[in-house]
Amino acid sequence: MGFMKNDRNMNIRLKIVIIIAYCLWPILAFTQDLGKVTNLQARHFRLISHKDSIEFILVNGNLDTIKPVIIFCQGSTPIPLVIKYPEGDKFIPSLNNFDYQKLSKDFHIIVISMPYTPFEVDIQKLDKDFMYVIDKEKFQDLSPSYLANNYFENYNRRAKRVIDYLSRQKWVEKRRISIIGHSRGSKIAIKSSVGNKKIYKVAFLSGNPFGLIEQYVRGYRRQVDLGEIEAKESQYKIEDIYRVWKKINEDPNSVKRNFGDPDRTWTSFDQPLLDDFLKLEQPVYVGYGTEDIKAILCDLLPIFFIQKHKDNLTIKPYLGLEHNFYELDAKRKIDFAKAHWNDVMNDVIK
Repeated sequence: MGFMKNDRNMNIRLKIVIIIAYCLWPILAFTQDLGKVTNLQARHFRLISHKDSIEFILVNGNLDTIKPVIIFCQGSTPIPLVIKYPEGDKFIPSLNNFDYQKLSKDFHIIVISMPYTPFEVDIQKLDKDFMYVIDKEKFQDLSPSYLANNYFENYNRRAKRVIDYLSRQKWVEKRRISIIGHSRGSKIAIKSSVGNKKIYKVAFLSGNPFGLIEQYVRGYRRQVDLGEIEAKESQYKIEDIYRVWKKINEDPNSVKRNFGDPDRTWTSFDQPLLDDFLKLEQPVYVGYGTEDIKAILCDLLPIFFIQKHKDNLTIKPYLGLEHNFYELDAKRKIDFAKAHWNDVMNDVIK
């Protein structure tokens, strides 16, 4: 009888352990250091949990030196972390606008993958915008898994998990973890830093602090000012935005694509971040081109910081530059020979 009682107790304890493990499974993560990336000075990491896998890349991949960390949050499309050419050469597209190899001498640079997007892809399998698609012949034929996970709260969760992982690594200078976001990635940088003592500094580049959909309304008005369209055409386009926005908000968590991205992508990224900006205690760097209609409302941020007697904001309007920090020519076309990403990054890390 004593043996039977002990067996029952063991079974009960085993069940309790299984239940606890099951409950904790969504928040437990297994980490894989997949080693150096072939033909590229970088290292590949993967965080695995019940919900999904988060991959990220470490530029240069040197784990022998303790350095400050820069986490770079990329923009809004499923571009893989590494692109491979037929000859075997590889590059990191999200960092290709600035000299990340030079920057990596002083910092560990991390880039987080987009959800359900392969880590490394041959360039022949990507569309003209370097996006990972199912069928290149179709316009933006994106993976259903990516579309279902392309929403703000998910990106915020993924960024926080990577931050938590990095904060425990011996090769990380733990008090100097900074996060930089560009375009929609800038929103992730801000949100994941609020109340997060593991983040030392946050940079918001070419982002819209007041929403998302409204920038299209302002864009059509701006086209009238520039003489690109007539006022009546502008008004028609704006009213069409209202109609589409109403349709999107009828089912705000839908993965239907009424306006390019899934409806849930639009509604989740549309939330204003002003309150989050004002909650930040870390140094905040805001950089944007004055010819970028998406980001020009950053001009207003100092007003709110002054009103709240906060002095942790550094703001830098880059005069005459567009969304990706290029100059415009006389016809207002992007002059790809005149890039200023390196200038921006140098300003951020000062």
